[in-house]
Amino acid sequence: MPRPLRHLARRVLTARRAIDSYRLDTVIGRSGTDLIQVGALFVAFSRGIDYIRLPGEVSVSTLSVVERALALDTWGWIFLSVSVIGYAGLFIPRLPVTAIMHGLLVAVYVMFAIGALADVANRDTFYGWRTAIGWLFGAAIVHLVLSDSSKDAWRRAGAD
Repeated sequence: MPRPLRHLARRVLTARRAIDSYRLDTVIGRSGTDLIQVGALFVAFSRGIDYIRLPGEVSVSTLSVVERALALDTWGWIFLSVSVIGYAGLFIPRLPVTAIMHGLLVAVYVMFAIGALADVANRDTFYGWRTAIGWLFGAAIVHLVLSDSSKDAWRRAGAD
């Protein structure tokens, strides 16, 4: 292998080891990770209930283009189903159920963030950007980290 490629490979491996040492399970422990997962899944569950139980007279003009793409109760059932299945997956460590459900929540929250940012771009003012940022950084990235942590737990359970 040429010297520059060896150097690059060594750097990548060093970076990977550094990332592995800061994995969520390593930093706060498995029980702490489980607690954060339950909390994040509860937030998704609550959002699902909120969408399903929304009064009929609520104006949909405050919703993003992505939220308006489906009926609100459909979004509600998506959040509700994914969160319940993800929670159940915490008790079945030999299957990557929770990792997959967190991954689905990442996709939904990223879509919501993109829709909210598209709505902000179509306005004359910059109002509404914090919702998109909240969905992207407060929800999507949290679920991305939890999905990765769940995959690690699943791999460890398979190795046992």
